Amino acid sequence: MNNPKISVIVPVYNVEKYIHRCIDSLLAQTFKDFEILLVDDGSTDRSGNICDEYARKDKRIRVFHKENGGVASARQLGCDKALGEYSIHADPDDWVECEMLSDLYNEAKKSNSDVVISDYYIQQGFTPIYVKQTPKSLKTIDVLKDILNDRLFGALWNKLIKHSLYQKYNLKFIPNINYCEDVLIFIQLFQNNVSVSHISSAFYHYYQDNENSITAKMNVELYGMCKNLFKEFERLLPKDFDDIIRKTVIKRKIDAVKTNIIGYTEFNTYYPLYYMDICSSRFSKREKLFLLMNFLGLYDMGKKILK
Repeated sequence: MNNPKISVIVPVYNVEKYIHRCIDSLLAQTFKDFEILLVDDGSTDRSGNICDEYARKDKRIRVFHKENGGVASARQLGCDKALGEYSIHADPDDWVECEMLSDLYNEAKKSNSDVVISDYYIQQGFTPIYVKQTPKSLKTIDVLKDILNDRLFGALWNKLIKHSLYQKYNLKFIPNINYCEDVLIFIQLFQNNVSVSHISSAFYHYYQDNENSITAKMNVELYGMCKNLFKEFERLLPKDFDDIIRKTVIKRKIDAVKTNIIGYTEFNTYYPLYYMDICSSRFSKREKLFLLMNFLGLYDMGKKILK
């Protein structure tokens, strides 16, 4: 039997409430030549059993059970086991439109692209919000800068990727970095000469509520993970990305200030603030006011502005 044209990798952890919706939307694809890899990352609810039930009903579904190691390790296992010519990821609490695989695959073949980027929906309650994802240019280094500057969302689930690139460029998820783990893949990938195209259609429904925001989730563990993430940025990116890295660090430090994870000393010693950063479009008006107050030595007053 020939290998499938597309592998869909789904990391699974304690999502028994949502996983039926995700898998059902994948099985409803008009495109039929695909496989689904469900990687159960040590779930303690019925998620693993639900995955096994689906696999017994449809031979295109393969299930892998592993000890809990975080989403990065689950994605890595999925990538290691995938057999498709192309691959894409899906998160188990999200869902997709039935034309997603067909339209992405047809675009990849028509344009001979290694990576196809699509638009997506943010799903808040019953209301889908359409999010455009048009790169400034299709040069890989420009796409990478768009991702790091928050112009494009650095997710794997709205990007179809020629799967052989993972081996060709030794793309690896970094163990124990389970926040923005997909951005690290793009940092490794887009510093190489790969072809990129964009399709002006949205298929993926990214389920989001207020509890999913980085500010709401920010805690000591996540902030520590962010610092490890930034070390990987420094390791993987060339020097001309230093300005982008600094602004990204400052953005996350502001989130940590909002939730009282860090104080004055940490904010002003780990990646220092430059005056020109205050004018950056990366920051909201309130964040810019906080940065200005901090720069003037009025950190405590500035912090009140963030609340």
